[in-house]
Amino acid sequence: MALIWLNGDLVAPEKATISVLDRGLLSGHGLFETLRSYRGAPWAVGDHYERLAAGAEWIDLAVPDEASIDRALRDTIRANDLSDAGVRVTITRGPGPLDPQSEADGASNMFVLAWPLRDYSALHTDGAVIVTFAQGARSLAHVKSTSYAMSVAGRVYAKRAGADDALFTSDDGRVLEATGSNIFAAWGTRLATPPLEEGILPGVTRRHVIEVAQEVGFDVEETALHVADLAGADEVLLTSSLREVYPARSIDGVEMKRSGVSERLRDAYRARVLSASSG
Repeated sequence: MALIWLNGDLVAPEKATISVLDRGLLSGHGLFETLRSYRGAPWAVGDHYERLAAGAEWIDLAVPDEASIDRALRDTIRANDLSDAGVRVTITRGPGPLDPQSEADGASNMFVLAWPLRDYSALHTDGAVIVTFAQGARSLAHVKSTSYAMSVAGRVYAKRAGADDALFTSDDGRVLEATGSNIFAAWGTRLATPPLEEGILPGVTRRHVIEVAQEVGFDVEETALHVADLAGADEVLLTSSLREVYPARSIDGVEMKRSGVSERLRDAYRARVLSASSG
Protein backbone atom coordinates (compact mmCIF):
# COMPACT_ATOMS: atom_id res chain seq x y z
CA MET A 1 0.00 0.00 0.00
CA ALA A 2 1.28 3.44 -0.92
CA LEU A 3 2.06 5.78 1.94
CA ILE A 4 2.09 9.58 1.93
CA TRP A 5 4.08 11.75 4.32
CA LEU A 6 1.76 14.42 5.75
CA ASN A 7 2.90 16.84 8.45
CA GLY A 8 5.22 14.31 10.03
CA ASP A 9 3.15 11.13 9.67
CA LEU A 10 3.12 8.42 7.03
CA VAL A 11 -0.49 7.69 6.18
CA ALA A 12 -2.56 5.90 3.56
CA PRO A 13 -3.74 8.08 0.64
CA GLU A 14 -7.36 8.07 1.80
CA LYS A 15 -6.26 9.52 5.15
CA ALA A 16 -3.92 12.12 3.66
CA THR A 17 -6.36 15.02 3.76
CA ILE A 18 -6.15 18.77 4.25
CA SER A 19 -8.86 21.40 4.67
CA VAL A 20 -10.75 22.76 1.67
CA LEU A 21 -10.01 26.16 3.24
CA ASP A 22 -6.28 25.69 2.66
CA ARG A 23 -4.91 28.71 0.76
CA GLY A 24 -2.82 26.38 -1.37
CA LEU A 25 -6.08 25.03 -2.78
CA LEU A 26 -8.07 28.26 -2.88
CA SER A 27 -5.43 30.60 -4.26
CA GLY A 28 -2.36 28.56 -5.13
CA HIS A 29 -0.49 29.91 -2.09
CA GLY A 30 2.05 27.12 -2.01
CA LEU A 31 5.22 25.74 -3.53
CA PHE A 32 6.41 22.35 -4.67
CA GLU A 33 9.52 20.58 -5.89
CA THR A 34 9.70 17.33 -7.86
CA LEU A 35 12.89 15.32 -7.54
CA ARG A 36 14.20 12.03 -8.86
CA SER A 37 15.45 9.33 -6.55
CA TYR A 38 18.42 7.18 -7.61
CA ARG A 39 19.13 4.03 -5.62
CA GLY A 40 16.71 5.17 -2.95
CA ALA A 41 18.26 8.62 -2.45
CA PRO A 42 16.72 11.90 -3.69
CA TRP A 43 19.09 13.73 -6.02
CA ALA A 44 20.11 17.40 -5.69
CA VAL A 45 18.09 18.14 -2.56
CA GLY A 46 20.22 21.21 -1.87
CA ASP A 47 19.56 22.67 -5.32
CA HIS A 48 15.83 22.06 -5.02
CA TYR A 49 15.77 23.53 -1.54
CA GLU A 50 17.57 26.65 -2.76
CA ARG A 51 14.84 27.22 -5.34
CA LEU A 52 12.12 26.44 -2.82
CA ALA A 53 13.51 28.92 -0.30
CA ALA A 54 13.85 31.62 -2.97
CA GLY A 55 10.22 31.12 -4.00
CA ALA A 56 9.11 31.22 -0.38
CA GLU A 57 10.52 34.74 -0.07
CA TRP A 58 8.32 35.91 -2.93
CA ILE A 59 5.06 34.57 -1.53
CA ASP A 60 5.80 34.84 2.20
CA LEU A 61 5.64 31.12 2.88
CA ALA A 62 7.37 29.52 5.86
CA VAL A 63 9.24 26.36 4.86
CA PRO A 64 11.02 23.81 7.05
CA ASP A 65 14.80 23.64 6.98
CA GLU A 66 16.59 21.60 4.34
CA ALA A 67 17.44 18.73 6.69
CA SER A 68 13.79 18.26 7.66
CA ILE A 69 12.67 18.16 4.04
CA ASP A 70 15.49 15.79 3.10
CA ARG A 71 14.47 13.47 5.92
CA ALA A 72 10.80 13.54 4.85
CA LEU A 73 11.75 12.73 1.26
CA ARG A 74 13.92 9.80 2.30
CA ASP A 75 11.38 8.49 4.79
CA THR A 76 8.68 8.47 2.12
CA ILE A 77 10.87 6.72 -0.44
CA ARG A 78 11.91 4.12 2.15
CA ALA A 79 8.38 3.57 3.46
CA ASN A 80 7.22 2.79 -0.08
CA ASP A 81 10.17 0.46 -0.72
CA LEU A 82 11.29 2.47 -3.76
CA SER A 83 14.68 2.87 -5.38
CA ASP A 84 14.49 4.73 -8.70
CA ALA A 85 11.46 6.91 -8.13
CA GLY A 86 9.77 10.24 -8.49
CA VAL A 87 9.22 12.18 -5.28
CA ARG A 88 7.45 15.49 -4.71
CA VAL A 89 7.27 17.78 -1.72
CA THR A 90 4.45 20.33 -1.52
CA ILE A 91 4.09 23.08 1.09
CA THR A 92 0.90 25.13 1.37
CA ARG A 93 0.08 28.18 3.45
CA GLY A 94 -2.63 26.35 5.36
CA PRO A 95 -6.29 27.09 6.16
CA GLY A 96 -7.95 30.39 7.01
CA PRO A 97 -11.42 31.85 7.52
CA LEU A 98 -14.29 31.10 5.15
CA ASP A 99 -13.72 34.42 3.40
CA PRO A 100 -11.03 33.35 0.90
CA GLN A 101 -9.58 36.86 0.80
CA SER A 102 -8.73 36.66 4.49
CA GLU A 103 -5.22 35.73 5.52
CA ALA A 104 -4.57 32.14 6.50
CA ASP A 105 -4.46 31.74 10.26
CA GLY A 106 -3.81 28.00 10.49
CA ALA A 107 -0.55 26.06 10.31
CA SER A 108 1.09 25.38 6.96
CA ASN A 109 0.77 21.92 5.46
CA MET A 110 3.58 19.84 4.00
CA PHE A 111 3.18 16.54 2.23
CA VAL A 112 5.44 14.23 0.25
CA LEU A 113 4.43 11.80 -2.49
CA ALA A 114 6.67 9.08 -3.96
CA TRP A 115 5.98 6.75 -6.88
CA PRO A 116 7.82 4.22 -9.05
CA LEU A 117 9.71 5.93 -11.82
CA ARG A 118 8.11 5.68 -15.25
CA ASP A 119 10.11 3.99 -18.01
CA TYR A 120 11.48 6.83 -20.13
CA SER A 121 13.61 4.70 -22.45
CA ALA A 122 11.26 5.19 -25.44
CA LEU A 123 11.29 8.95 -24.91
CA HIS A 124 15.08 8.93 -24.77
CA THR A 125 15.27 6.90 -27.97
CA ASP A 126 12.43 8.33 -30.05
CA GLY A 127 12.27 11.90 -28.75
CA ALA A 128 9.30 14.10 -27.93
CA VAL A 129 6.76 15.54 -30.34
CA ILE A 130 6.46 19.22 -29.49
CA VAL A 131 4.03 21.97 -30.45
CA THR A 132 4.60 25.64 -29.74
CA PHE A 133 2.22 27.46 -27.42
CA ALA A 134 2.30 31.20 -28.08
CA GLN A 135 1.97 33.80 -25.35
CA GLY A 136 3.40 31.36 -22.85
CA ALA A 137 5.45 33.93 -20.92
CA ARG A 138 4.66 33.67 -17.21
CA SER A 139 5.13 36.20 -14.47
CA LEU A 140 7.16 34.86 -11.55
CA ALA A 141 8.13 31.85 -13.68
CA HIS A 142 11.10 31.31 -11.36
CA VAL A 143 8.71 30.53 -8.47
CA LYS A 144 7.66 26.86 -8.58
CA SER A 145 4.18 27.59 -7.33
CA THR A 146 1.17 25.35 -6.93
CA SER A 147 -0.52 27.93 -9.21
CA TYR A 148 0.18 25.65 -12.18
CA ALA A 149 -2.59 26.61 -14.57
CA MET A 150 -0.30 27.71 -17.41
CA SER A 151 1.53 24.39 -17.49
CA VAL A 152 -1.75 22.50 -17.30
CA ALA A 153 -3.10 24.56 -20.20
CA GLY A 154 0.04 23.81 -22.20
CA ARG A 155 -0.28 20.09 -21.61
CA VAL A 156 -3.95 20.12 -22.59
CA TYR A 157 -3.06 22.07 -25.74
CA ALA A 158 -0.36 19.53 -26.62
CA LYS A 159 -2.66 16.56 -26.01
CA ARG A 160 -5.35 18.05 -28.24
CA ALA A 161 -2.73 18.50 -30.95
CA GLY A 162 -1.57 14.90 -30.65
CA ALA A 163 1.81 16.00 -29.25
CA ASP A 164 3.80 15.00 -26.17
CA ASP A 165 4.39 18.49 -24.84
CA ALA A 166 4.05 22.20 -25.51
CA LEU A 167 6.89 24.67 -25.90
CA PHE A 168 6.06 28.09 -24.51
CA THR A 169 7.05 31.01 -26.70
CA SER A 170 6.88 34.76 -26.29
CA ASP A 171 4.77 37.07 -28.44
CA ASP A 172 7.71 37.67 -30.77
CA GLY A 173 8.58 33.98 -31.16
CA ARG A 174 11.33 33.65 -28.59
CA VAL A 175 11.70 30.17 -27.13
CA LEU A 176 11.08 29.98 -23.39
CA GLU A 177 10.56 26.48 -21.93
CA ALA A 178 8.30 23.45 -22.12
CA THR A 179 5.56 22.77 -19.57
CA GLY A 180 7.95 20.98 -17.23
CA SER A 181 11.32 21.07 -18.99
CA ASN A 182 14.03 23.49 -20.06
CA ILE A 183 15.21 23.52 -23.67
CA PHE A 184 18.62 23.53 -25.37
CA ALA A 185 19.75 23.60 -29.00
CA ALA A 186 23.09 22.26 -30.25
CA TRP A 187 25.19 23.24 -33.25
CA GLY A 188 28.30 21.12 -33.23
CA THR A 189 29.93 21.71 -29.85
CA ARG A 190 27.96 24.91 -29.27
CA LEU A 191 25.04 24.49 -26.88
CA ALA A 192 22.53 27.30 -26.40
CA THR A 193 19.67 27.72 -23.94
CA PRO A 194 17.40 30.67 -23.12
CA PRO A 195 18.69 32.80 -20.24
CA LEU A 196 16.82 32.95 -16.96
CA GLU A 197 16.13 36.62 -17.67
CA GLU A 198 13.66 35.49 -20.34
CA GLY A 199 11.32 34.53 -17.49
CA ILE A 200 11.82 30.78 -17.26
CA LEU A 201 12.12 28.35 -14.39
CA PRO A 202 15.72 27.92 -13.17
CA GLY A 203 15.72 24.18 -13.68
CA VAL A 204 17.91 22.10 -11.40
CA THR A 205 18.70 19.64 -14.19
CA ARG A 206 19.32 22.58 -16.53
CA ARG A 207 21.99 23.87 -14.13
CA HIS A 208 23.77 20.53 -13.90
CA VAL A 209 23.56 19.85 -17.63
CA ILE A 210 25.19 23.22 -18.34
CA GLU A 211 28.05 22.24 -16.02
CA VAL A 212 28.56 18.70 -17.35
CA ALA A 213 28.28 19.94 -20.95
CA GLN A 214 31.18 22.29 -20.32
CA GLU A 215 33.13 19.45 -18.73
CA VAL A 216 32.76 17.24 -21.82
CA GLY A 217 33.75 19.93 -24.30
CA PHE A 218 30.69 22.01 -25.18
CA ASP A 219 30.68 25.79 -25.33
CA VAL A 220 27.49 26.70 -23.50
CA GLU A 221 25.77 30.01 -24.17
CA GLU A 222 22.70 31.40 -22.45
CA THR A 223 21.11 33.45 -25.20
CA ALA A 224 17.76 34.24 -26.76
CA LEU A 225 16.52 31.59 -29.17
CA HIS A 226 13.70 31.87 -31.67
CA VAL A 227 11.54 29.03 -32.92
CA ALA A 228 12.97 29.54 -36.41
CA ASP A 229 16.47 28.84 -35.03
CA LEU A 230 15.58 25.34 -33.88
CA ALA A 231 15.01 23.83 -37.32
CA GLY A 232 18.64 24.44 -38.22
CA ALA A 233 20.07 22.95 -35.04
CA ASP A 234 21.95 19.65 -35.06
CA GLU A 235 19.75 18.61 -32.16
CA VAL A 236 17.14 20.12 -29.85
CA LEU A 237 17.00 18.63 -26.38
CA LEU A 238 15.07 19.11 -23.17
CA THR A 239 15.95 18.60 -19.51
CA SER A 240 13.89 17.76 -16.45
CA SER A 241 14.45 16.10 -13.08
CA LEU A 242 12.47 12.95 -13.89
CA ARG A 243 13.23 12.60 -17.61
CA GLU A 244 16.85 13.79 -17.37
CA VAL A 245 17.99 14.72 -20.93
CA TYR A 246 15.93 13.79 -23.99
CA PRO A 247 15.65 14.92 -27.62
CA ALA A 248 12.86 16.66 -29.49
CA ARG A 249 11.64 14.51 -32.38
CA SER A 250 9.65 17.29 -34.05
CA ILE A 251 8.43 20.83 -33.39
CA ASP A 252 5.19 21.96 -35.04
CA GLY A 253 5.45 19.05 -37.46
CA VAL A 254 9.03 19.84 -38.52
CA GLU A 255 11.37 16.92 -37.91
CA MET A 256 14.41 17.82 -35.82
CA LYS A 257 17.88 16.56 -36.61
CA ARG A 258 19.59 14.10 -34.29
CA SER A 259 23.32 14.08 -33.59
CA GLY A 260 23.66 12.10 -30.38
CA VAL A 261 24.01 15.15 -28.15
CA SER A 262 21.17 14.20 -25.82
CA GLU A 263 22.64 10.72 -25.29
CA ARG A 264 26.09 12.15 -24.62
CA LEU A 265 24.83 14.71 -22.15
CA ARG A 266 22.46 12.27 -20.45
CA ASP A 267 25.36 9.88 -19.90
CA ALA A 268 27.50 12.69 -18.48
CA TYR A 269 24.66 13.91 -16.27
CA ARG A 270 23.89 10.43 -14.97
CA ALA A 271 27.57 9.82 -14.26
CA ARG A 272 27.57 12.95 -12.10
CA VAL A 273 24.48 11.79 -10.23
CA LEU A 274 25.77 8.29 -9.58
CA SER A 275 29.21 9.57 -8.61
CA ALA A 276 27.64 11.90 -6.05
CA SER A 277 25.38 9.16 -4.65
CA SER A 278 28.24 6.66 -4.34
CA GLY A 279 30.37 9.26 -2.59
